[in-house]
Amino acid sequence: MENNTRSGAVYCFHYLLPMTHSTDNIKEHIHSHTLEITVYISGIDSEHESFSRSERYAGDVLKQYENRYFNEMPEFCGDTSVENVGEVFFKKLTGVLMSSGIELKRLEIGENPLRQYVISTYM
Repeated sequence: MENNTRSGAVYCFHYLLPMTHSTDNIKEHIHSHTLEITVYISGIDSEHESFSRSERYAGDVLKQYENRYFNEMPEFCGDTSVENVGEVFFKKLTGVLMSSGIELKRLEIGENPLRQYVISTYM
């Protein structure tokens, strides 16, 4: 399958992910957030099916975290800061997408649209 994507072009997916955590690892201090996550990818061809498939791959990774208490999940090691959560998601998404020939270029994550943590392989 030929890659027809323009050089430098990326696709963007936006997710809202409800989660709970406690900043001090004390379950009695649990509170909720809806994380706003934007994923930028490249390396897919221009066919609609590939675009949809890429979105599904990313969505499947993030869906397993919906409405979960992050402090109890081993991948976060008790650190549920938006920075650490972003790093964990970036690593997981990179692995899943790369195995399908898709490159994760950038991930933006935040608890509100005014404050975002960004991990990027390009600027």
